[in-house]
Amino acid sequence: MQKKNLSAIAFLILTALYIAGCASSSRFSSNEGKSTLSNQFTGNLIKVLLNDTRRELSFNLQSPVILYENEKPIALIKTGNRLNFFSAGNGLELKIQSRIFNAGYFILKPDNKEEGIKYDGVRYGGVIKITGGDNSVNVINQVPLELYLKGVMAREMPMGKGDSYFQALKAFAICARTYAISKLGKGHLFDIYLDTRDQVYGGLSSERQLGNKAVDETQNMILTYDGRPAVIFYSASCGGHTANVKEVFPGNDEPYLQGVKDGDLPNCSIAPHFNWEEKYSANKFIKRLEIAGYLERGIYTLRNVIVENRSPSGRVAELLVKVISDNGQEKNVTINGNKIRTVIRKSDDSNILQSTMFDVNFDGENVLIKGRGNGHGVGLCQWGAIYQSTQGKDYKDILSFYFPGTVIKEFNDKE
Repeated sequence: MQKKNLSAIAFLILTALYIAGCASSSRFSSNEGKSTLSNQFTGNLIKVLLNDTRRELSFNLQSPVILYENEKPIALIKTGNRLNFFSAGNGLELKIQSRIFNAGYFILKPDNKEEGIKYDGVRYGGVIKITGGDNSVNVINQVPLELYLKGVMAREMPMGKGDSYFQALKAFAICARTYAISKLGKGHLFDIYLDTRDQVYGGLSSERQLGNKAVDETQNMILTYDGRPAVIFYSASCGGHTANVKEVFPGNDEPYLQGVKDGDLPNCSIAPHFNWEEKYSANKFIKRLEIAGYLERGIYTLRNVIVENRSPSGRVAELLVKVISDNGQEKNVTINGNKIRTVIRKSDDSNILQSTMFDVNFDGENVLIKGRGNGHGVGLCQWGAIYQSTQGKDYKDILSFYFPGTVIKEFNDKE
């Protein structure tokens, strides 16, 4: 009993040190002080990498948090305190004011669960785990899966006005959940990135009422094929025909990702900037090839740009670029498939090329590319799904259209 009392006294002293000069705070309840994080959440948790730095990370708290050293709560820290983390071997060193602590990892739990934790200007649900190792400091949002999905919806899908997009949102929620589940447990420190490397995630700050409703009404639903979670791809607009997965991602050949015609209009023609064009000077076009390593640095004259082959969906499968060097040597450069987008890029170099569904013309001075759609085109066409929703199709119709042969089932992590 005496040992427990001493521990409680030490904890209160640390709390007082951390909040010195700030507004007062309530003490932990007896249950919260004794419990570990492992029994404070129910359902599936997903670990989202928010930031990975080199050696050290410092930031000011933007909301009050309960600090955990590994799984043990040690203090309530008020807004405004500066946290300084340093990679130390296989763990971390944390400095707050004059105090220094060492642990395998630290966890920040929101003092107010509904408000979440504000980190780098964004509010997140769940907890934030700070880990170290390999000379880096990693910031990971550990959050219930369904709450994670609510932070994805509005970052990946337009919400529209009223509820006309709602069935498309439900279809997307099932896709996003299926994708997220496929990532669980695959990484060592984290499961998923917060950006386009996986799914764009904005935490509690990105939640919208209609998006939340779509997640709630499809809770635990995933897309399956042959009894297993389906492989999920999606893009903004397919340009009129979705792509066969092996055209874009070699090594994949799922029967439900063979490509479908996106209606007669097409459906996704309602997308903003569905039709687009990019114009490059001959020198700028050649420079793109040099930067990407297709040409050695030198002086070249552009002779022609030709669509050599197209895929069944109408995308450029092989782009042939003919140049001649300053010593008169002719060179042919071939760029294949979706790689064309990262090599050629938009003319202002702000991003990759919108899609590979395009026509190209070279007039001797400039290269003009006119295209349709946005994205790789595999799987769900997001604007096509939105159009179908506005025409009265429900989420089941939409998913069976873009992923023919798949079945919606309830996910059970115990199976």
